[in-house]
Amino acid sequence: MAIALVHLLNLEELVELPEYSLHIYALYLLAQFKVPQAYPLIIEFFSAPGDILQVAGNIVIENLGRIFANVSGGNPEPLKKLVENPQVNESVRGAALTGLVALVVQEILSRELIIQYFEELFSTRLEQERCYETEPSHIWTYLVISSARLYPLELKPHIERAFESDLIDPLYINSEHIERYLQLGQDATLNQLRSNRYYAPIKDTVAELERWTCFQEKQEKRVAQKRNKPLGLGKLNQSAQKKTGQVKKKARKKMQKQARRKNR
Repeated sequence: MAIALVHLLNLEELVELPEYSLHIYALYLLAQFKVPQAYPLIIEFFSAPGDILQVAGNIVIENLGRIFANVSGGNPEPLKKLVENPQVNESVRGAALTGLVALVVQEILSRELIIQYFEELFSTRLEQERCYETEPSHIWTYLVISSARLYPLELKPHIERAFESDLIDPLYINSEHIERYLQLGQDATLNQLRSNRYYAPIKDTVAELERWTCFQEKQEKRVAQKRNKPLGLGKLNQSAQKKTGQVKKKARKKMQKQARRKNR
């Protein structure tokens, strides 16, 4: 794991090692054991310029938010810096928002605290980026999705303004989705969120990774090989010896019967 963590400091080196995956396993294990010392290093790695998706893959979209939450020790400030940094990959910024929501779901931070921060993002902290957006933006879309998941009542005016400004990609969320959350109510919305695995803590690395296609393919190959594997010589010899012993035993019994008949 130590070697994998060293590689987290060198994005260019990882790009040159497309088959290398120890850093991915390390991220899950650090999350499982909730290692807060890894938090700054993970934040630094995912803040690096370059194609982070090339070396981290789907982990960014699917589980990075959960990893952030697990190692954060309840400290949201590094995640806020990721969210507000326009130089960071937008999927990573979205994962940071997911991490903040996960901290609410796991009852580490209060909903009110994160809703207040989201209100600041809408009104001031992302305002400069708004001026340069000419088409739907990933970070604004992530922000609306995260707001809706926590029940969007307090943020509804900001969300409506974002839709009016065409900042939100309707393929991911639209005004009808927002209305459904509002009709559902806060308690039901949060209860629904608690059953969403993408906000749950990482507790078992093996259970998380065994769903990966690569591991399923390896398992299927092992099962297929086991089914088609010829009987080994050792087992073949054991089987032959067993049959030979049975034949000899029957022959002895037959000879004993014949001897008894002659002696009568």
